[in-house]
Amino acid sequence: MGPIVSILPLIMRLHATTRQIENQISRETAYIYAINSAGVMYSTTRACARGDLDNCGCDSNVRQRDTKGHFEWGGCSENVRYGSTFSEEFVDSKELSNTPAGLMNLWNNEAGRKTTQKNVGLVCKCHGVSGSCSVKICWRKMLPFRKIGDELKEKFDGASLVKYNQKKQKLKSISRLMKKPTKKDLVYLENSPDYCEYNPNKGSLGTKGRECNKTSYGLDGCNLMCCGRGYYTIVKEVEEDCDCKFFWCCRVECKKCKHVTEMHFCN
Repeated sequence: MGPIVSILPLIMRLHATTRQIENQISRETAYIYAINSAGVMYSTTRACARGDLDNCGCDSNVRQRDTKGHFEWGGCSENVRYGSTFSEEFVDSKELSNTPAGLMNLWNNEAGRKTTQKNVGLVCKCHGVSGSCSVKICWRKMLPFRKIGDELKEKFDGASLVKYNQKKQKLKSISRLMKKPTKKDLVYLENSPDYCEYNPNKGSLGTKGRECNKTSYGLDGCNLMCCGRGYYTIVKEVEEDCDCKFFWCCRVECKKCKHVTEMHFCN
C-alpha cells in the first residue's frame, strides 16, 4: 500500500471544505496550506511506524544519537524525515516557484512540515524488578496533531504580510522596518476578505444566524462574532434528564426537569 492511499481521505476532506479559500492569497490560505502539508506528513509518518506502508518503517538512524546514559534506544521511533520528504514531493509538486502564489504556498507548506518536525518527543518505558527503572527504553514519537494545529494557529495569528520581488523571484517583507519572516513562519500576500458577510465566491458563510455568547469577550462573543451588527435573543424551554439514580442491576432512572435558557444569534 502506498502512502497516497492512506492519506487520500484526509486530502479529499481538506480540499472539499477549503477550495474557495485556496484560490486566495490571504492568511487563511496560508494556514490551510501549512496544516495540509503537516497533515500529509503526519499521516505518512504514522503509517510508516504502524507498518502500513511497504517502502518505509521506523527511524533506525536515531539510535546512533548519544543518550549520555540516561536511557537506551528501543521501540519504533517515527520516521519524520521520510514523512517530510514524501509531503514535500507530493504536496509541493503542483506549485509553481516562479509565481507569487506558488512561492507563498511553498513557503507555508514548508512551515507546516517544520512545525511537525518540532513537535516530536520521547516516549519511554521502564523495565526492572518490582517497578524499578533499572533500564529505561525510549523512542521518538510525534505529539498529538491537535498540538501541531494549535501551534500553526498561533503562527496564523502572527503571519507576515509579504510582497513579491519579481526581479529576484522571491518573497520579502513589505517594509524594512518589519521583522523578516523565517521559514517557520506563515506568510501571505493580500489582506483577508470580509468574512463577516456571506460570500460563497470567497469561501465565506458569514456570521448571520450564528449562535454567540453575549458574556464572552473572545471570538465566540456576540460583539466580535456579529461584527457590530448586533444580535437577537430567543428564550427557550429545555427539557433534560435530572436526579438520575442507578438501580442494581442494571438500569438508570431519571426525572425530567425543565428550565428556561436564553440563546443569542447574530443579526
